[in-house]
Amino acid sequence: MRLTLKITMAILLGVVLLFSLHAYLSIQRERTQLKERLSREALHLGQSLRVMLGDIWKIGGEGAALNFLERSNLVSGSFTVRWVWIDGGTEMRYRPRVPVEKLSALNKGESVSLLAESSAGHDFLMTYLPLVTGGGRLGAIELSESMDELHGYVRESLRRSALLVAATIGSALLLMALLGNILVNRPLRLLTEEAERIGAGDFSTALTLSGRDELAGLAVTIDRMRGQLDEARQAEQAANEAKLSALEKLRHTERLATLGRLSAGMAHELGTPLNVIAGRAKLIASGDLSPEDTTRSARIIGEQSERMTTIMRQLLDFARRGEGRKQPVELNRLLRGTVDLLAPTAKKEGVEMQLKIQDEPARVNADSGQLQQVLLNLAMNGIQAMPRGGTLTFSLDGNCDPSLTAPPGTWAGSWCRIRVEDQGEGIAPPDLPRIFDPFFTTKEIGQGTGLGLSIAYGIVEEHGGWIEAASTPGQGSIISVYLPQIVDGENA
Repeated sequence: MRLTLKITMAILLGVVLLFSLHAYLSIQRERTQLKERLSREALHLGQSLRVMLGDIWKIGGEGAALNFLERSNLVSGSFTVRWVWIDGGTEMRYRPRVPVEKLSALNKGESVSLLAESSAGHDFLMTYLPLVTGGGRLGAIELSESMDELHGYVRESLRRSALLVAATIGSALLLMALLGNILVNRPLRLLTEEAERIGAGDFSTALTLSGRDELAGLAVTIDRMRGQLDEARQAEQAANEAKLSALEKLRHTERLATLGRLSAGMAHELGTPLNVIAGRAKLIASGDLSPEDTTRSARIIGEQSERMTTIMRQLLDFARRGEGRKQPVELNRLLRGTVDLLAPTAKKEGVEMQLKIQDEPARVNADSGQLQQVLLNLAMNGIQAMPRGGTLTFSLDGNCDPSLTAPPGTWAGSWCRIRVEDQGEGIAPPDLPRIFDPFFTTKEIGQGTGLGLSIAYGIVEEHGGWIEAASTPGQGSIISVYLPQIVDGENA
């Protein structure tokens, strides 16, 4: 119905504009003609009065002439006749009704016609005919005629035009409503319902419209599109399932590769408590310990066992493949757990770990396992970039506003930023733009798959964030991870 209404309103607008323009031009033309006719009548009457007034002035003097003009008002019909002096300094009753400066043409012997408004707001057509009296003083005959007749005519013309436009609009609305409902509204309603079903994923219903017009052709096109979309959806579902499966396999493979690099450091961490447990067990088995020492040794064995259990649980949790599930994650806690997991490997490589976190909680909506994989990949790259040792620093900043570097279309609210900074050899400027490309690596053969940073970039992007990299050759690199921050259960 809205389309029919738009078409109707467009047609009616054109009709109204044409009618209005025609009425305006007609009224203006007739108004001009009427004004010219009134001016001619006033001039004819004024010229006759001027001739008679001049003769009377010569014969009977000023008094007789002015009395003649006053009596002329009785026979001049709609005109009002007065005598006025043009040179100023006269009585009020002999002054023109219009400013004298507008009557300058009278000094040249020319007549003047113009419109003037009274103090009551009525318009008058004023006509002045100059007359030089016997004493050489310039005066004029002033004829004024009310323009109320003209205004009444204009109002009547406008009323007739408005009635005609209203009748045209009413007839057109009725006709367009009837034809629009049959020819436009019903087919469009069927097309809309079919489009909504297709948009909702229902491709089971076909649509056919009778006729050979454009809407029937559109229905055929929509039905053809329905079949194509059904086939495309099935193909896309299969492709997405294959893609997700391959992506998860790649991520799991990278987790296992990272786990292998972590295991070397964990071996030493497990060896120490095992030696303690073996030694304490031998002391207990010897039977030479007092009851108090036996209890103390048993407690130490339990503590070391718990320590090994914690280490193994961390490794197993990281290595376990699970379905991604986003939920509120507290980044301070996640960073502490990541540093604890990396500590043995960093110690073995001579790397000192530093953690700079904030007092207030910083939460993001994320899958903690995937996010930990990102941090471990970045940290392992930093450790491997420092073969002679150094410091690897994790830092966390909440309520960031990286609007200057944020990609177009990202969230404009508050962000959490995690920085992983190393003191390694750095990345060469030509290689820096390529470090997130799949299978690109600057490491030696066997040192990496070339997928770690690419997978990390994809994970962060899936979480609504992005990664930035900055590096100075010989001084180290800084990798910054930006994630949308949660404030009161919603993204800031």
